[in-house]
Amino acid sequence: MNQLSTIAPSRAALPLLDSEVLRTFVTIAESGSFTRAAQQLFRTPSALSMQIKRLEEILGQTLFVREARHVRLTAEGEVLLGYGRRLLKLNAEAVTQFLAPTIEGRVGLGITDDVVGRILPTVLAQFARSHPAVQVDVEVGRSKDLLARLDEGELDLALVMAGGPGQAARGDCPQ
Repeated sequence: MNQLSTIAPSRAALPLLDSEVLRTFVTIAESGSFTRAAQQLFRTPSALSMQIKRLEEILGQTLFVREARHVRLTAEGEVLLGYGRRLLKLNAEAVTQFLAPTIEGRVGLGITDDVVGRILPTVLAQFARSHPAVQVDVEVGRSKDLLARLDEGELDLALVMAGGPGQAARGDCPQ
């Protein structure tokens, strides 16, 4: 009799962890809040909650201790956080290897003070992960001053507040 036929049937294939669910898990763990994570991921807190519930069911483990306005990781959640970060980094490396050319250099970005705290940290973190060889020099200032620096070639890009009524629009702006 063939030796392979005497081996017991293998267990069912292990489930694969969805990278978007892992990204959600890591973001919640790092922010300490479903609400803050939802803002960063542009999703609703209830959508994130459903993803985490599904992840906990797949793994058979509770990953978060939910407290009023805050969550913290369980011991199992701490273990998964290490794996999640490594898996997301490896995924980004693999995709970058094939899809993203290596971009190097320096970019001058001008941004207004009222926008800097709300979106800049998240955007810069994502950009740094995607383009680690690019240095971004950020200048915070008034729209008028930033546009002048842009015109003088001192900035490559500026995110400014729209001009007043009757002023011509410049560049691209969301409608």
